Amino acid sequence: MTTKITLGLLGAVCVVAGLAHGDTIGLYADPYGMNCNINAWTGVVNVYVVHATSGATASEFSAPKPGCWTGAVWIGDQDPFGGICIGCGDSQTGRTRAYGMCLVGAVHILTISYFVPGPGGPCCLYPVLPHPGTPGGKVQIVDCEFTLGNATALTATVNGGAACPCGYPVPVEETTWGGVKALYGE
Repeated sequence: MTTKITLGLLGAVCVVAGLAHGDTIGLYADPYGMNCNINAWTGVVNVYVVHATSGATASEFSAPKPGCWTGAVWIGDQDPFGGICIGCGDSQTGRTRAYGMCLVGAVHILTISYFVPGPGGPCCLYPVLPHPGTPGGKVQIVDCEFTLGNATALTATVNGGAACPCGYPVPVEETTWGGVKALYGE
């Protein structure tokens, strides 16, 4: 009986510990992380960066406008935590942000605004990328124990549809920041 209880508790601890390393950071059409298809027609379009976590205090990533989103012009970022964040960077060149406390759940961490002059083409993939200054080329987070870890970066679509799914992990491959910038025509 004791062996079964001990193994059951160990299994539960392993499951909970595994959740801390299951963080994702994705781009969405809503601040709750429910819709990864961003419909971009005409006017100001907001893209919400959402960190799904079992407990985190900070993150580091980038989300530059993809080259396939023709005509869209980046206006700027809005920080939902308020205040001015000196040295945090921006979505286009790399963002580092401490949250100020341990947060859990689907946490809206940034709003990226674009001006879109007219309907763009269909199925433009928009991935979250690592911060260009991050060693190892991964999106990073700090958990509630102040331990550095990695988050899975997710892909959104701009004007996607059934033939163009979103919400899947960004493939990880070795590259340089110059290589990433070349993908987006910068």
